Amino acid sequence: MHDTRKKILQIAKREDIGTYGLRKLGEKIGVDHPQKVKWHLNKLINDGHLVRTATGSIALSSPQNLSGKMLRVPILGMANCGEPLSVADDTHHGNLTLSPSLIGHTRKANHCFAVQATGDSMNKASIDGKTIDDGDYAIVDSSIKVPSTGQYVVSSIEGLANIKKYIRDEENHVIALVSESTKPRPPIIIDPNDTDSYHVHGIVVGVIKTAAYL
Repeated sequence: MHDTRKKILQIAKREDIGTYGLRKLGEKIGVDHPQKVKWHLNKLINDGHLVRTATGSIALSSPQNLSGKMLRVPILGMANCGEPLSVADDTHHGNLTLSPSLIGHTRKANHCFAVQATGDSMNKASIDGKTIDDGDYAIVDSSIKVPSTGQYVVSSIEGLANIKKYIRDEENHVIALVSESTKPRPPIIIDPNDTDSYHVHGIVVGVIKTAAYL
């Protein structure tokens, strides 16, 4: 393990490093650049050595959580299922702890993240028979950036994230992002060459329903 990560773990044994900013943590471990601190910190979280809670605390994983039998999928904010109003970025908002079968045993956990859906425009979608309703978590495989027609994607338009069905219209040379809802909604039409304003973050590979637990 990298020395920087070892130093972070030593501090995490004594203190809640979630209360630190990146600069303060960097001062304690002798790293000048906040982005380097962030990279090592996220690496420890993604590898299961640290856990970030929904309240922002960061602590050592308990021994049972390091067994490899469960997976931690970072939550990267929210994505809208209507108009693209919410922003998804690389800031963690806690983790989902899941059994491997929920994302597929052949899928790499470090390629996956979750976003919480808002809105109702995908409430007729079908991901392994599950709809995407307001408050549900969509599990996204970020290793697939070139989706096939008919797949569901998390993408962003000018930085604003959305969940839609991806349709590549070869005849008209456009990409259509389509809602599947009980309420009619117009598609979002994208020119494939407009890569500066449109970005695919990955395909939706699973849905964690939340209504039953709230």
